[in-house]
Amino acid sequence: MTADPALAARLRECAVRDQELAKVPGKTAQDVDRWMRVAADNERFLWDVLQAHGWPGHTLVGEQGSADAMVIVQHATRDRKLQRFALGCLVEAVDAGDADPAHVAYLTDRIHLHAKVPLRYGTQYTRNERGQYRRLPVEDPETLDDRRRRVGLEPLDVFERRLVEVAGGEDVLEERP
Repeated sequence: MTADPALAARLRECAVRDQELAKVPGKTAQDVDRWMRVAADNERFLWDVLQAHGWPGHTLVGEQGSADAMVIVQHATRDRKLQRFALGCLVEAVDAGDADPAHVAYLTDRIHLHAKVPLRYGTQYTRNERGQYRRLPVEDPETLDDRRRRVGLEPLDVFERRLVEVAGGEDVLEERP
């Protein structure tokens, strides 16, 4: 049971709208503009939530509500300050046992992606001109799976096997040199 079901419902609504617009195939300029307006509204809302409550953790909004907040902050690409502030709030919630540690990995890597520095957890991919997924560079690759394990992520080879299954075949991953 969540302490604030109305907040959980609002987070759900924001995340669903974001995802619906993100998944529009062949986006027109109008589609992108609408998505950016929704993202800006979501960012303002999440700032208010973070300032009032800290990270919306499991106790306040349930696991789904916390995951929905994660979708919003991951897509807050125009507000890097929000992403960094949210990461601090999220770490506090994880330390208190009130949020998913894997979310720290994803948000940390998203922040690293935008800062153009190697990822810490290997959670972000890009696609090449043939549409194949390419994992972005990671810091200290030899200890990557140890870092992933500490936050509850599966080893990279297991994740990539699942990616191949879901995305439809061996050729969806770019071969590494």
